[in-house]
Amino acid sequence: MSVATILIVDDEEPIRELMAMVLESDGHRVLLAMHGKQALALVEQQRMDLVISDVMMPVLDGIELCHRLKALSDTPVILMSAAGREIITDTPADAFMAKSFDLYAMEELIAGFLQK
Repeated sequence: MSVATILIVDDEEPIRELMAMVLESDGHRVLLAMHGKQALALVEQQRMDLVISDVMMPVLDGIELCHRLKALSDTPVILMSAAGREIITDTPADAFMAKSFDLYAMEELIAGFLQK
């Protein structure tokens, strides 16, 4: 499998850093953004293989980010939230991860998208 570029979008630095550490140890290239507006700027600069975004963030939330990303490309988007799956019922997200998540389950979910 080639190196995948994964964008992690979350306003909580510890979550971004933990996810980045795990995904980098799996051999992926990881980019980080604190909110949706910052994520869109990164997506405009380079192609992402996968975007993982928190739902509740300042500036531009994950739901609006997902809508904007899907309007630009078919890049898979995984949304995550402590609020539960029902928060994303009207979004074009490809998958959902509940916070707090099992790191191994996260890796399996991501691997499934990257093998497509």
